[in-house]
Amino acid sequence: MSPKSAKRSSPPFDRTQGLRINYNLPEIENRLEKFIYDVENESRLVRAGLKEKAETVKIYQKYKDLFSREVLEVVKNQIDQTRGSSSLFGGSSDSRRNREVRLEILERIYFTLVSGIIGFKTANLDDAIKTYFSKAKVKIDSEELAYFQLSPKIAKEPIFIKREKYDDSAEKVIVKINPKQLAVLQEEIRILKSLGFSGYLNYYSQAKKVDYADFFQIVQKIKKETDNLWEKTMSKVSQEIFGKPFKNIRACHLLYLRSMSLYDNFYPKEKVVAVFLEFTKGLGLFDLLSTVNIDDKNRPSKNPRAWCSWPKPPEEVHLQIKPIGGEQDFEAMLHEGGHALHGAGIFKSLPFAFRNISRSNALTETYAFILEDLVFDPLWLSSFLNVSAYTAERIKKHAYFVNLMLLRRYLGKFSYEYEMFSKAELFKGPSLYAKNLQSTTGFVSQKTNWLWDMDSGFYSADYLRAWIGAAHVVHAK
Repeated sequence: MSPKSAKRSSPPFDRTQGLRINYNLPEIENRLEKFIYDVENESRLVRAGLKEKAETVKIYQKYKDLFSREVLEVVKNQIDQTRGSSSLFGGSSDSRRNREVRLEILERIYFTLVSGIIGFKTANLDDAIKTYFSKAKVKIDSEELAYFQLSPKIAKEPIFIKREKYDDSAEKVIVKINPKQLAVLQEEIRILKSLGFSGYLNYYSQAKKVDYADFFQIVQKIKKETDNLWEKTMSKVSQEIFGKPFKNIRACHLLYLRSMSLYDNFYPKEKVVAVFLEFTKGLGLFDLLSTVNIDDKNRPSKNPRAWCSWPKPPEEVHLQIKPIGGEQDFEAMLHEGGHALHGAGIFKSLPFAFRNISRSNALTETYAFILEDLVFDPLWLSSFLNVSAYTAERIKKHAYFVNLMLLRRYLGKFSYEYEMFSKAELFKGPSLYAKNLQSTTGFVSQKTNWLWDMDSGFYSADYLRAWIGAAHVVHAK
């Protein structure tokens, strides 16, 4: 159940300012839209390596009037009124539809405000974590590297032992920040309970309209149905690539397998953006890119994980990528390109809640996965990269393995998160993480990564749902 609100006839009171806030829904939406713009761009600058110190605290302070229980009650009361006032909308199908649309808008705003309250309370810690990773450096032998250079190094390092050496250095960075990451998660759960939710799982089930217990059963079914295929495939790959049986191999080697380095020469990094632009022209969507800012610069402190942000869709969309050479660059470019085209293609006339706020990321990830998989398609490879039919078929076969590997990894990630939050046992997080990731991938995952490898809000489930959705679209008859 959503938290119950007390009746209030007077405007909400901002205790931090000693002033009454006469906010109606349009005013709340207007302030929320400006807040999202500012916080999205702050996050982008830090991730892009254009800013070393994260300062989202200042942004939350600027909009602190929004993130109070009183403002939350204003929206909650409107939700309750809309649910209980069927007479207000009449009995026609159009009236019922109008009521459903209004409810959806109100609920999206409500859950965004809840997220904002959590963000307001945890902004100091979040900034410290982002700044820590942005500044972190390691020394390996005589080589000094920024933390964000380690993943690309592992992905392209052909020597087995050296990959583990890089991973050891990454683990030392992660273990130092774990207490702060845990503190953020604990504070989030505390706030959710204070707002009337029974916990993390209960909140996200409502916010994303997903029955995670049912979805967990689906995940277990997919895992069971792919167990034999994965074991057989990975055993063969381990012998071919690592030269050893598939036993007690660390998860860092997934990055190397994921990079498909064998085919790097067919995916030149200097062409990654140009090919994407040419591809969108062929789709007839090139005009949408007029509002998309593509950042492909290589900065040491730039996060290697490609990323797309929508500060103000469809008018301003950002796509960030850090090419390292090889197939993964093109895959990331088309994946984030799917997000970018989605954001740039949104109708400007839509209400704010439908332009800027989503229940989950499963829909936009579906678009991203549909485009991403084209980089393995023989016809696409021939058309855009002049790859021979023989090589393209080999790439397609290898890509089948990579997709299976990623599927298994995310089955494990969601299973770990669901078990931990359904039982409300954070203290078991490290062991649940290691157990579930090893049981689904076969690779040994370090317990210290249990928070670093967890994307908030069951994003792992969004990914899995998107893969299922993309498969339905691609294979529809």
